[in-house]
Amino acid sequence: MIAMMQTSTMTVDHFPPLHELEPVIWPGLVMLLFVVSGVITDIIILLATRLRLVDLPNRRSAHSLPTARGGGVAIMFTVIVSIAAIAMRWPGMAVPLLVGVLLPSVAIGVIGIVDDVHPLNAKLRLALQVAMAVVIGLVLGSFSRVSLPGVFTVPLGAWSWVVTILWIVGLTNAFNFMDGIDGMAATGAVVGGCLVGFIGLLLWTPPFIVLGACVAAAAGGFLVFNWQPARIFMGDVGSAFLGILFAAVPLLFPERYRDAVLLPVAMALWPYIFDPFLSVLRRIAGGHNPLVPHREFLFHRLVRSGWSHAATSLLYAVLALLGGLAGVATIDDRVPVEIRSAMALAPAVLACLLTAGVEWHCARRKLAPTGAALHNPKE
Repeated sequence: MIAMMQTSTMTVDHFPPLHELEPVIWPGLVMLLFVVSGVITDIIILLATRLRLVDLPNRRSAHSLPTARGGGVAIMFTVIVSIAAIAMRWPGMAVPLLVGVLLPSVAIGVIGIVDDVHPLNAKLRLALQVAMAVVIGLVLGSFSRVSLPGVFTVPLGAWSWVVTILWIVGLTNAFNFMDGIDGMAATGAVVGGCLVGFIGLLLWTPPFIVLGACVAAAAGGFLVFNWQPARIFMGDVGSAFLGILFAAVPLLFPERYRDAVLLPVAMALWPYIFDPFLSVLRRIAGGHNPLVPHREFLFHRLVRSGWSHAATSLLYAVLALLGGLAGVATIDDRVPVEIRSAMALAPAVLACLLTAGVEWHCARRKLAPTGAALHNPKE
């Protein structure tokens, strides 16, 4: 009997503690989230008609057949689970994560669900986004300066809150606008999530490694069904949720990293920021309402000129990846200052190349009428 008790005690003593199992637990969670996101997305497709989540073709459509929407619910659910797990593992981040990030993001996601079923007034939607941006700022703080480590620092002073609100609301809407063709917003979320995780790895802030990987996995599970030919669209519930989530991430970093991380995150998402910004400027210059849905983005022009949805989404993902890697280089102390300074210009160079390339390509090809659906040949 004594020998058995000793054997039992030895077994318990030699069982690995939880922290030693984390290299297995977190990758397992990421894979599980990918699967769960895909399963929920498939269920939404099956229930889309009953749930009144069907996008019918119209003059602004990117498709020619009725397609399920609201797939962003799967992304939102799996990200909620991942943030809850991170908050349990790192209790010191619980309040910032749950109140400063999750609460406003879910609120915007719920507003997106309502907007997907019964379209809301654009001004009301904007006012609600500003309110959520204020909540994020009150809990997480604001950007006190914009900096490129080792190169320059621009104090924001009294403009701190203005820049913070504009960043949050701007990115929320920009990412929302990019959910226009098969795979576009989802690939952007996969790339953005991976690069957030990479930034967390470089700065060795483990919660951000996990958060970035989980967001990428959630978007990846949805992307299986959203890739060309898409069986479901993300809808405002997913794109707006992801937009405000990515906007809040730099503010979630420890204060010593916060201002430095803003630039890399923006660079990782630059195509999804630049294209809406350019279209808004064009519409204002043309005397049109920039808040009204339209099909004047660069990616719309590419598809109308003959590019497939898949090729266009991949192009933007590659451009985002290049910008994100350049952004990561700007916070890496091992990189010479001169190179870091040059890397900060990467999005501007890539934006010029993208704009010039699209204009040149479209000038050589006859565009489909703006009122016609962006037909997916595999639908």
